[in-house]
Amino acid sequence: MKKQFLLTAFAMAPALGLANHDLAIELVEVTAERDLDPTADQIFSDAPLTKPVHDAGELLRSVTGMSATRRGGRGFEPIIRGQSQNRLNIISDGAFNYGACPGRMDPPTTYVGFDSFDQVSVIKGNRSVIYGAGGSGGTLLFEHQRPEFDESGYRGNVRLGYTGNSDLRSAAVDFAAGNDRGFVRVFGENIESDNYDDGDGNTVSSAFDSNSFGVIVGGDIGNHYLEASHEVANEEDLFYAGNGMDAPYADSTTSRFKWDYNASIGPVDALSLNLYRSDVTHLMDNYTLRPRNAMPNGMAAPSSSDTWGGRFMATLNGDNSEWRVGIDHRANDRRADLFMDAGKDGSFDMLVSRMWPDIEQRLTGLFAELDYKLNAVDELRVGVRYDQFRSEATSSEKPAGMMGAATPANLYQANYGTRSNKATTNDLGLVLGWDRKLSESTLFSTNLSRSVRHPDASENFIARSAMGKSWVGNPNIDPEIHQQLDLTLLSRQGDSHWSATVYWDEVTDYIERYNRGTATLYRNTNAQLRGVELEAGKPLFGGVSARVGIAYTEGEGDNGDLANISPLQATTHVDYQRDGWSVGVQWIVADRQNRIDVNNDVPEETAGFGVVNIYGNWEVTDALSLEAGVENVADKNYAYHVNTASSDPFDPTAVRVNEPGRQYWIKARYQF
Repeated sequence: MKKQFLLTAFAMAPALGLANHDLAIELVEVTAERDLDPTADQIFSDAPLTKPVHDAGELLRSVTGMSATRRGGRGFEPIIRGQSQNRLNIISDGAFNYGACPGRMDPPTTYVGFDSFDQVSVIKGNRSVIYGAGGSGGTLLFEHQRPEFDESGYRGNVRLGYTGNSDLRSAAVDFAAGNDRGFVRVFGENIESDNYDDGDGNTVSSAFDSNSFGVIVGGDIGNHYLEASHEVANEEDLFYAGNGMDAPYADSTTSRFKWDYNASIGPVDALSLNLYRSDVTHLMDNYTLRPRNAMPNGMAAPSSSDTWGGRFMATLNGDNSEWRVGIDHRANDRRADLFMDAGKDGSFDMLVSRMWPDIEQRLTGLFAELDYKLNAVDELRVGVRYDQFRSEATSSEKPAGMMGAATPANLYQANYGTRSNKATTNDLGLVLGWDRKLSESTLFSTNLSRSVRHPDASENFIARSAMGKSWVGNPNIDPEIHQQLDLTLLSRQGDSHWSATVYWDEVTDYIERYNRGTATLYRNTNAQLRGVELEAGKPLFGGVSARVGIAYTEGEGDNGDLANISPLQATTHVDYQRDGWSVGVQWIVADRQNRIDVNNDVPEETAGFGVVNIYGNWEVTDALSLEAGVENVADKNYAYHVNTASSDPFDPTAVRVNEPGRQYWIKARYQF
């Protein structure tokens, strides 16, 4: 079977029955070794890869209602319905992974070797309490699934790719061996890329080298299933057009353990335990890769982020119900120091700022969730979770800067009138969903939720003061409270489908970054996010089909428009498919964006654009397939509105990074 990228327009149960309230889940499958059963829970288009993607965040731009900020060739920050960063829960095989860069060069998706994952689920909004606190914007689930074997006892694939313009070369391998009792799986990927040119022929700093590999071992022992995994991602020589520094390296190591027990224990039908640890180290500076500063002194910021935790959950099934109850814990320690390097030789001569002064954050939650089938046409979901959040800057009184006066506590005092270095909150999250089957082909879904988004390390305690400018977190900042409502109507008749969603998010204590003089600070305000999404697909004639997705989001706060809100955007595909091959064209159209936040966006409206891409797929044999295409056929110069300014401590000026100009790409896949 060929390996494909598959995208659900929506998810529903057989013949559009009740869908266990997960209708908002969209799925991008990256190993499509499965039959597209029309009675399956997910409905897929079977289009192969339609663009060259080399970062998990960039891949998710394919989903209606999602975007991603571009810094260069790596480090795409996913955005769902105008929400990003830790307003999204990003979970890789049960593990959270927080990047180590204060400038967010390395969002969690950077360390996801997505080409080895079997499926990526996108849950828009807050529709479940089992994935942890927060997640007001949504949840991204990257998952490796247990492999299935034929009589040979092994399976695998090799992938090679090339993209022009940036001269990007990629190679990956994925191999598994075992039987129905146990398995071992190993995978790895290498990507090397140079800078690319935009549509005007200007070089955009975007080069990088990326290497990742992993191993998974799993097996059954009676009613127990045990699985252990270890993954390493090493990024080197990363150039960023959208940040004031580059990154000589960014490395991540993640270990996981999983236990499932599938037998009854009294009223309990199944138990599961997931444990993980993820360590990230990162270095950014303004001299190693290219001269970013003409001064004789360089600046460097080594940093680290260590995350560990787990979840224990019990499942109880009734005749018309399913309970999921459990406890989860998430811990994160972050440290980042800013040094002056007098000789630009890596000696780190003077500590300028304790940017992340040994920040420790702990989040522990209890949850219970019930799916209940009321009758043949109605199903309810009710979920509740209680969380305790603790955050502390343990090195806030330690010296930094000239004469040691720039302690984090002094910066907090100067900007907020407090020397506090601790924060604790107790919070309640709720989910209430109702799905109703209106006919054999039409379903209505509504979801009401309350979620609490806690401040991240930077919003709470970052402390940078250098060159007459400061960037200081707010020790007294309150967590955000999101109260959301979304309504979805969807239909499927044969191979035709459509869906329409409207949503509203009322946010109390929205955490807003703003500028006061030469200081970049944080405050609470109130805000609203609202929008609409429309999707449809239909076979037309003789192997020709079309699909379209339209998304629009507005974001307003007490102080004006919110930053990094994408404008109205529509994506249209027209595909022609025959036995063994297919071709298609994609047209992306984005409106002009004049609703901006001058503190964080480029202080002028963003021009709209229209871009055409073409792609094709050829199944040479049952084992070998070729995919190729041309991105930005007209070689237009354009950029998405969303940008990186709101997270770069070294160059707070908003930077709009142009997308690549015309680029040709090809990818070969061989499966065995």
